[in-house]
Amino acid sequence: MNVLITGGTGFVGLAVTEALKQAGHDVMLFGRAAAPARFAGQIGHAPFMAGDITSPADLDRVFQSVEMRAVIHLAAVTPDRQAEMSDPAAVIAVNVAGTADLMRSMARISPRPRLILASSVAVYGHAAPESGTFEEGTFIPSPASLYGITKLAAEATATRLADLYEIDLTIVRLGPVYGPWEYKTGLRPILSPHGQVVDLWRRGHDVILPRALKGDWLYSRDAGAGFAAILAAPRLNHTIYNLGGGVMSSVADWCKNLQSLHGACGWKIAGRDDVPNLTFGLAADRAALSIERLEADTGFRPGFSGPLAADDYLKWLAAVNG
Repeated sequence: MNVLITGGTGFVGLAVTEALKQAGHDVMLFGRAAAPARFAGQIGHAPFMAGDITSPADLDRVFQSVEMRAVIHLAAVTPDRQAEMSDPAAVIAVNVAGTADLMRSMARISPRPRLILASSVAVYGHAAPESGTFEEGTFIPSPASLYGITKLAAEATATRLADLYEIDLTIVRLGPVYGPWEYKTGLRPILSPHGQVVDLWRRGHDVILPRALKGDWLYSRDAGAGFAAILAAPRLNHTIYNLGGGVMSSVADWCKNLQSLHGACGWKIAGRDDVPNLTFGLAADRAALSIERLEADTGFRPGFSGPLAADDYLKWLAAVNG
């Protein structure tokens, strides 16, 4: 199957590319810049077309190049507080208007591709669910960040346009991701906490965590496998699916499990007189995503966590760094 991945050269885009290629799909990547050259030996060849998700001309050009059977829409801006303040219109333009522009271009071709839209756990906001996990059908989204607001708006926009344009739509609310293929793209001003640990150690710094940072952290290869499972499912019973790690872990666990990394330094959780040097946008840990709906409809279960994820990451790191 020919699949277009917008934002395909970003962190999650490369993880999805890896999973789809392993499943035998032909993949085309669309984004602002090509992936780092050091990744080529591991990801394999995937055609890339440079373009802007807010440019109808760029989108029309990519759809005219190859007949796509499906589109996985990952292109987004993930702003921190400073980016929200400095250019909020750009965040809205990419995350909301970019989704509308993409679907308008899809509507101009026949047959129309299927659309899998990447949303985010950020749409749920900070309130703790009574059930203990965020469930798609019961917890009402209440986003607190501009990113979450724009992702929820993108969901609503896509739902309306899918009806107007007769596009088969699936929405995936993605949990917090870490692991292989993460790098500094400029569209994500802050790396995952796990990526920051590695970056700090590489620069010779001990890591000072603000707290253990617990969450249902989703390994990037599991994120890719989740999208592949949704694409392959013969029948889906819902439009919206959560995709999270399935188990709780912490960044403190990651530090413990990654001690065999060459150049690893020390780490600790900040005490009263310590200043954390790892940035994390949430003041408190967030509840986990329920992935029961996804498991029931696709059979997908995450395969990586704890020492297994750390070992796989170390092997990937060694491979891409030669």
